Amino acid sequence: MNMICRFDLHNNDWLLGLYENRRKWVPCFLKTTFWAGMSTTQRSESMNSFFGGYVHSKTSLKQFVEQYERALRNKVEKEFQAKFKSYSQMVPCATTFEMEKQFQSAYTILKFKEVQEKFTGKMYCDVASVTEGCFGTTYEVRESVNCPGGRKKKTYNVLYRNDTCKVICSCHMFEFRGIICRHAITVFDRNDVTKMPERYIVRRWRRDVTRAHTRVRVKYTGLVSTPEQMRYDDMCQAFVEVAGLACTDEVRSRAIMDWIQCQAAELRSLNSSCGSNVLSQATTHIASQCTDSQNIIGTSILDPKLSKRKGAPRKLWKKGPLESTSKKVKVCCCTKPFNHKGS
Repeated sequence: MNMICRFDLHNNDWLLGLYENRRKWVPCFLKTTFWAGMSTTQRSESMNSFFGGYVHSKTSLKQFVEQYERALRNKVEKEFQAKFKSYSQMVPCATTFEMEKQFQSAYTILKFKEVQEKFTGKMYCDVASVTEGCFGTTYEVRESVNCPGGRKKKTYNVLYRNDTCKVICSCHMFEFRGIICRHAITVFDRNDVTKMPERYIVRRWRRDVTRAHTRVRVKYTGLVSTPEQMRYDDMCQAFVEVAGLACTDEVRSRAIMDWIQCQAAELRSLNSSCGSNVLSQATTHIASQCTDSQNIIGTSILDPKLSKRKGAPRKLWKKGPLESTSKKVKVCCCTKPFNHKGS
């Protein structure tokens, strides 16, 4: 607004529109909204990396369709391999906190490494002061940050409620990225909290969560849709049809939503009771998918079998008079000495 007033830009509709919608794009207003840590340009950058090595500025439309399918197939194969690695490997803990072991057993490898950095970064944080308030206890956490001019102290305020075991840090890392910050871990340790509350273990980062895109039917060569994917596709089509028919009737819509919520609660309790066998079944299923995809890759790059040509070998071919004459002329032209006096 200061820039608009300074340069008298009150009649500029574009700048006024940006200022009115500042809460939708200014980073300081988006700290409390969950964006999984994504920036404004990250979507386009990920799309560029997705097509990198497959298409370029001179790619024709026909080549683009073929390369697009290859890129999707490569993404599916990498997804299978990443899942198998997440289930079969385990990153060791860097500290002795029980909370870190919770994240180790729950999160995928990449997300656990991010959380692990927060536990190791706790050594640079200490509590400077404690203030009691009506909404909870406010801790002033000072972190030693490495800057170009040397290490400096940066202060964060962490609000902690002992009755609900809930923390709110001024950095808002958990609200924005879904990763617990080192300042909150410091406050938990100060209050002798040994087990991380379930609200801070985000479901989307768990290794035992079945991603929605993995249930989409695949039609790539060599990759066959599983019965689970076929059932998922059939149910999605049936739900879309039911939603289209019932959305005009409020009573029927509520009845269908109540039935769906009841079924979801029953299925969640059933899956939680059978959770001990999920890990082993998922590991076996993903391992078979990875093996199939590797076999597909191996067979697709093999050279075709060569058959023997008919006739005599090339070394035994009889040269014609025209071929012999042309070779002799070429040799003579190459070996003719250079005449400095000219012809």
